[in-house]
Amino acid sequence: MSVLEKPIIFTVGSAPHWRSKSSIAGINWMILAALLPTALAGAYGHAFDLPSGAAIRSVGSIDSLVSSLAGELGIDVSALWLVGIMGTLTLALGLAVLFEYAIQLVMRQPYRVLDGHAALMGALMGLMMPPSVPLWVLAVGIFLTIFLGKQIFGGIGGYPMHPVMVGWLILLLSWPKHVYPLGTAGIATSSSLAIWASLAGGLFLWFKGIIRPQVPIAMLVAVLVFSWFFAGRLDSGPMEQVFSGNVVLAAFFIATDSTCSPANRRALWLYGAIGGFLIVLIRAYGVWPDAVPFAVLLINILNPLLDRIKPRIKEVGRHA
Repeated sequence: MSVLEKPIIFTVGSAPHWRSKSSIAGINWMILAALLPTALAGAYGHAFDLPSGAAIRSVGSIDSLVSSLAGELGIDVSALWLVGIMGTLTLALGLAVLFEYAIQLVMRQPYRVLDGHAALMGALMGLMMPPSVPLWVLAVGIFLTIFLGKQIFGGIGGYPMHPVMVGWLILLLSWPKHVYPLGTAGIATSSSLAIWASLAGGLFLWFKGIIRPQVPIAMLVAVLVFSWFFAGRLDSGPMEQVFSGNVVLAAFFIATDSTCSPANRRALWLYGAIGGFLIVLIRAYGVWPDAVPFAVLLINILNPLLDRIKPRIKEVGRHA
């Protein structure tokens, strides 16, 4: 082959490859903004002990200290819990950014901590944890999320499974009593108000064009349909199955991650539907309190196969 006949080799950047005026940093910070109502509603649910909220009030391992301080100063302890829980979420966000910067420094990778992705991973991990989780357990989980879940694969565009799900699973297998303490829900699932806030934030992202609707619609509909099918093995009705646990949070904020979800529409519908089916199946026959992270990890593994489904020609042209 002559020099003139030598094929041109293009350098292709990391996923996602959608053509858009939005930057990755802009998208991540927009998602974080959409999560803020969930964080506030979740913290309120734990702090003021809403009817469907947690039965135990504690923040990390400082519950007795806060109670004593509130008693001495005559301050409403619920207000201090609210501030403490928001502080825990802020700490989770900050630790994720710090760990990512340190890991990129050690691994001599380009510094991308300002793109908001690490902050988003930290916020999601914090929201899925109960406020009673010891701070050192939270820090370990965030480090594993950033290092094992993301940076070891090269960062955005390279990881095969959602980093937060990887970190969460290791914490669950290592310290299950801290991840699911008796009588305490995760911050994002402390009350129906927090779950509805997640739904509102997800719809906001949909209308802004940050996420595509196929995955959340397919996942929520699948949970609804298969909950009716497996009704004999579940402890609540189909609608309660949809609006319980981390289903809504996963449908809009986790399963829609552009790195570990399909690119074409047919695969997106199937991806979400399989995720919803697995959530119900694991809830019906599994032993874990929350089936959502397991289901997300499993559909992440299926993602490369689902993306082999060829889209229609006109669909390719629309996204070109």
